[in-house]
Amino acid sequence: MKKYILALASVAMLMTTSCDSKLDIKPYGDSTLSTVDELETLLNNTPYLYKGDDYFDLEALCNNIYRAWDGVPNYMVNDNSVRYAIFAYDETIDRVDLTDVDSRYSSLYSRINYMNTVISKVPSADGGTDEKKAQLVAEARVRRAWYHFLLVGMHAQQYDDAKAEQLGGIPYVDNTNVAEEKTKLNLKETYERILEDCSDEVLADLVPTTVDNVCRAGLDFGYGVRARVLFQMKHYDEALKYANLALRVNGRLEDRSSVMSSGSWILNYECPSNYYLIYSDNSNLGDIYGLVISPEVVACIDPDDYVFKYYFDSAYFQPAWGDPYPTTPDGCLQCTVSDSRVNVWGLRSESMYYLTGECLIRSGKIQEGLAQIDKVRATRIENPEVWADKTGLSEVQAMKLLQDSKRFEFINTFENFFDRKRWNSEDAYKTTIVRDLTSIGLGTYSISPDSPLWVFPFPMNATKYNKSLTQNY
Repeated sequence: MKKYILALASVAMLMTTSCDSKLDIKPYGDSTLSTVDELETLLNNTPYLYKGDDYFDLEALCNNIYRAWDGVPNYMVNDNSVRYAIFAYDETIDRVDLTDVDSRYSSLYSRINYMNTVISKVPSADGGTDEKKAQLVAEARVRRAWYHFLLVGMHAQQYDDAKAEQLGGIPYVDNTNVAEEKTKLNLKETYERILEDCSDEVLADLVPTTVDNVCRAGLDFGYGVRARVLFQMKHYDEALKYANLALRVNGRLEDRSSVMSSGSWILNYECPSNYYLIYSDNSNLGDIYGLVISPEVVACIDPDDYVFKYYFDSAYFQPAWGDPYPTTPDGCLQCTVSDSRVNVWGLRSESMYYLTGECLIRSGKIQEGLAQIDKVRATRIENPEVWADKTGLSEVQAMKLLQDSKRFEFINTFENFFDRKRWNSEDAYKTTIVRDLTSIGLGTYSISPDSPLWVFPFPMNATKYNKSLTQNY
């Protein structure tokens, strides 16, 4: 699979150029691709999403990660930069004026355009059975839903039924007419459109199991998308239903117990828990080598974590998590593992286990909820304490166990940021995050639950041509 991904990355770079040119040949963004096989190539795009910066700003806002080689003081040198605004939690910085482009924004809408091409042209394309055509259209619609979900999660406020109609959302692009201005919807309308694209009717046409290629989508991903969207909307009962369906299709977990005997942790692209893979682009395709986690995340690591306890690089005499450069705060640890390919923007079974766990805890089924988390922890920790055996825990206490475990499990992914926005909208779980940099002489900084920093600005290269694209904070 690794060779396949590397080959796909190379081929897709060429394909992207050819596809972009074909998508631009005809007026209004129409495509010259005409057969089912040709159109299916648009679903084989490179599975990465590139920010263009050398730090993961979503996790930085959550006070979860740093980057070792720059040094935190360098983040604070220019007090008129987006980087400074994120690390100093400075709301006075004009992020709009400093955001000319956002490669995630443009990349996601480019992917959406490919999906729209598949959706519009496959039904009348040459070749392929009706079943094949229906599967391709369904996959494109579910992926279109996911891409919009990532966009609205970054560029809009947290969804709440009571005020979603009054809050701004994003443009929901469902056609290939590039000459048409894509009007921004309100938040309620945006989520309604996302749910339409992963409705039961659409899901019924997906490959009714997992797929061999983790860059393509089957029914596990389809159910998972609907569950994750409903979860973000705080529709916990409905989310639980679809998460359980996803786990019935694919409940496989990445088992790290082998690290105990091998001393090595290799997380491959074809990890069976991946429903759909989107990594962050860098020179090593999703590698987390050099990632520095904050003292707060370090505190979430169980001492008997297989990777933390048993990983050892005999060539460089390094554990998995070692001391970083002195320009990061005291208590940070730096990752030295170079063979872990993290599913940063995609979806995997572990997300569904934590999702079902939280939904059950919220419904009063605390021990059942913790049992779901135990299933994941059993593949991460040597002889873990069984949380489901705990009695007398309140919802808040059980949630604290889940939150701390999940924070480390999903390090360097979108999950922590989306969760924190959701929890910040609830009195029981909202929190003011404090970044303590006193050990390196830079003081302390804090971000409130309702800070505008939790909403990323639309880039100016988009707002310049779309007057409906007013900022959502």
